[in-house]
Amino acid sequence: MIQRIDAAVKTAVTDKAVRGEFFTVSVVDDDSGERAKVAAQIQRDPSLVLLGEFADARDALSQSREVRPDLIVCDIQMPFLDAFEMLDQFSPSERPHVIFVTSHTEYAVRAFEAGTIDFVPKPFSDQRLALALDRAKNAIGLSRLGALTRNVELLLESARTLERLRPTAAVSAPVAQDHLVIKADGALHFLKTSDVIWIEAQGDFVKVQTSDKTQLVRETLQALERKLDATKFMRIHRSFLINRDHLVRVETALYGDYSVFMSDGSKLRLSRTYRPKLKSLLGRLPPSLASL
Repeated sequence: MIQRIDAAVKTAVTDKAVRGEFFTVSVVDDDSGERAKVAAQIQRDPSLVLLGEFADARDALSQSREVRPDLIVCDIQMPFLDAFEMLDQFSPSERPHVIFVTSHTEYAVRAFEAGTIDFVPKPFSDQRLALALDRAKNAIGLSRLGALTRNVELLLESARTLERLRPTAAVSAPVAQDHLVIKADGALHFLKTSDVIWIEAQGDFVKVQTSDKTQLVRETLQALERKLDATKFMRIHRSFLINRDHLVRVETALYGDYSVFMSDGSKLRLSRTYRPKLKSLLGRLPPSLASL
């Protein structure tokens, strides 16, 4: 006897089984009374779903390839195919877990060599079958966890492989941005980085000076510096970041510091700490800066 399930039910059962909500089971036994007894106990367990009851292994094999039960509870000697012949028809990746329920105790050693979960001799009590079913659920849960772990490991290995294959330049080369997006006065402003003359840290804010306006932005100087082209923008002081293209001249000041004059007429302070950085970024200095 085959109890078939329609496509919608099969999909729902499979999805929930994959999520670990329950385990699917088929029962195979040519003795209708024994088959009904096993099926009834399975149906009393809310974590088990009975997919079908079969009088012979041939029909069970046909349906099992279609709906892929987690577990088959079966007798050993049956018409057409015995249980071992049925299991041999499954590929290793398709083979369900198995509990043998049989009066043929001479097959016990062979059953465990075949990797079955449990061997339950007939006649059996409800408690003995419940123990076997609990063992099966634990084994299936571990198998699912192992499969999930393997999938995660494969994904991580794929990610590592892609990272190794990625060109070094693509990883290390900074991407210059032509625009800077800032939030000021309750709106987002898109500034051309070439228009930014200098930026000054002021507590929890920064002041961004462009060619036509000054805007106060709630952001750190370090955060803005990371967004800008390091070959164009340079730190001259812990509070100042300037656009090299707008640098007009540098003059000596008191105590070893320097005054930096920008294209908008601003006079900023270059501290001794940042003088070597300015030299290295400017490359060959023009005569007006040669004394730095």
